[in-house]
Amino acid sequence: MNSRYIWSIFLLISLIVSGLSVVGQESNEGASVSSVLKTALDSVTGDEILTHIKKLASDEFEGRGPATRGEMLTVNYLVDQFKRSGLRPGNPDGTFVQKVPMVGFVSQPKIDVQSSGKNVPLNYQVDFVHDYPALRPSVSTKNSGVVFAGYGIVAPQYGWDDYKDVDVRNKLVIVLSGEPSAPDKNDPSKLDPTIFKGDTRTYYSTREFKYDIAAKKGAAAILVITDPEKSITYSLFQTFAKMEGFALKPRTPSLAFAMAGLITINAARRLFTSAGKDLARLEESAGNKDFRPIPANAIANISVKTKLRNVASRNVVARIEGSDPQLKNEYVIYSAHWDHLGKDTNLKGDQIFNGAQDNAVGAAQLLEVAKGFARLPKKPKRSILFIAVTAEEKGFLGSRYYAQHPLFPVAKTVANINLDGGNVWGVTADLITTGYGLSTLDEFLAEAARIQGRKFINEAIDNGGLYFGSDQIEFAKVGIPACFPFSGSEYVGRPKDWGDKKWEAYSQERYHQVSDEVKLDWDLSGAAEDAKWLLITGYNVAQAAKRPEWKAGSEFKALAERKKK
Repeated sequence: MNSRYIWSIFLLISLIVSGLSVVGQESNEGASVSSVLKTALDSVTGDEILTHIKKLASDEFEGRGPATRGEMLTVNYLVDQFKRSGLRPGNPDGTFVQKVPMVGFVSQPKIDVQSSGKNVPLNYQVDFVHDYPALRPSVSTKNSGVVFAGYGIVAPQYGWDDYKDVDVRNKLVIVLSGEPSAPDKNDPSKLDPTIFKGDTRTYYSTREFKYDIAAKKGAAAILVITDPEKSITYSLFQTFAKMEGFALKPRTPSLAFAMAGLITINAARRLFTSAGKDLARLEESAGNKDFRPIPANAIANISVKTKLRNVASRNVVARIEGSDPQLKNEYVIYSAHWDHLGKDTNLKGDQIFNGAQDNAVGAAQLLEVAKGFARLPKKPKRSILFIAVTAEEKGFLGSRYYAQHPLFPVAKTVANINLDGGNVWGVTADLITTGYGLSTLDEFLAEAARIQGRKFINEAIDNGGLYFGSDQIEFAKVGIPACFPFSGSEYVGRPKDWGDKKWEAYSQERYHQVSDEVKLDWDLSGAAEDAKWLLITGYNVAQAAKRPEWKAGSEFKALAERKKK
């Protein structure tokens, strides 16, 4: 799971999940599906999943860093396993790989701000950090105006435009994190659901969306205001700033955009104060639909020096061809990222980030689901594509590349089911999905849970943020209904809070640490049951007369409709 998103969301989910409505009990129709899939389901075992995890998370694979020896070993292993299971090559060129051209970068940005004749110091890493720089050895902008652009959102779906056609070309744009909100007049403990989605985050709140809009508007740079005391995001970015970053190799590098990143709230307050603006009042004004960008009495000189190298990485792709003469040309995609953080030779002692739970588990489940489909005497109507994607930890680069350069038409791709950060502590009675309410995949997941006799949490169980934290978001952005499902926290035969404690310990002690290794107390029976759940889900999608759809009110439905125009 990408490190820009926090595992504490899982803890929030587990704390509230027991109080939500659930569904259960297997129907006669479910029993029929189970019978048809018996051969496939019986082939998925916890022992096999554990075998895959031990291999992928071994020291031999060196943390599975992209463009390393670990990548070569990982890709070879995945291809070999797909072949052994009898799957076809997923690339129409007859291979099991899709090449993903990337650029490695190490950058040193500098921002000098002058306001009212005085210098306003902005120190790199202390006051601001970059997320993505311009992918050129050197870029600079002189005398760029500074503009406060509210939340930096343009969302016609909600009648919201923070730019109002104001010219921000060659300007440093500074925006608030998140999205507009206000207390619900009927229940002040909640947010007003008529302003965006109230308590549920939308894609418009993400940094990536804000970056993309600013770049399209011709901004020189964008900085998102962040409070390090309220979020660990800034400290994570400080760590990333010391490491090599990766980006997809652009077809035509932007000649205007210098960088995108974060600025601390204290630094932003200091900058605007020097320009005669009060940040609190700016923030208040940004909550109104009639907000217009506010120029600050300040000038910024921005320069970025970057060391670049071309990097070749690979997605691994395998295919099960559908049995229906027409529908076999439509695809259900299962995805799981194979990469992790590699190794850090500057560390003393253990230097390898094995990434056992994140995400050798998901990759192992992907292999088992693929094997299950291959064992079916009669294949489903639609074709199934299995993609082990690269560079999720670097910003979903493998899935983004596939979405932008699909091997099969996006219009013919009916769904994505993403596996990331699986359960390793046994079977849960409950099952959940983040992004609940976005698409009719919810109903497919619920039906598969009923078939298993397990409980599906039939409503939203987080604020929506986790949906933006793994590869499914890249498929969603191009209009493909996508889901990120996982097990709940109600572990069979365990005390009520047992699962909560397991996830909390993982979050605090092993997530993105060299200690994320296979443990003796692991019980992969739950991972096997979850893989079977998702196998049933994908099979039902592949058989359905009607493809999954985005639900009314989903921002991805609105984005997809705008792209058709």
